[in-house]
Amino acid sequence: MFDMLNDVADFQEEVLENLPESRPTLVSSKYCIGQTVLLAEEVAEFSEAAEAGNIVGVADALADVVYVALGTAYRMGLPFAEIWDAVHSANMRKIFGMNKRGVEIDAVKPKNWVGPEAAIARAINRRNNNV
Repeated sequence: MFDMLNDVADFQEEVLENLPESRPTLVSSKYCIGQTVLLAEEVAEFSEAAEAGNIVGVADALADVVYVALGTAYRMGLPFAEIWDAVHSANMRKIFGMNKRGVEIDAVKPKNWVGPEAAIARAINRRNNNV
């Protein structure tokens, strides 16, 4: 598997001249709003490409969504690999069933399902304590 986190770190440092925060932080409200706009633009490009039947455009937009999201996590100093593992672990405890809207088969949260938030908080706290 290729290492997207290292690729994005290279881009952040070499092109944008951004270094990650030493501790997980939101950086600033202005930064978060700007990243929200970028993510929304990429999601809109995905939707437009999908509606047009443009698989190349869909692939490009999906990669851009991931690129922006990973870059945001990098800049904020988030321990993203650990966060990913926590979310993946929680998702793997979901079950196959009907979604909340009752219209589509999906991965759903079973009774007593535990989300990733506590594991994410532990990962962030570990990063804070190791600085």
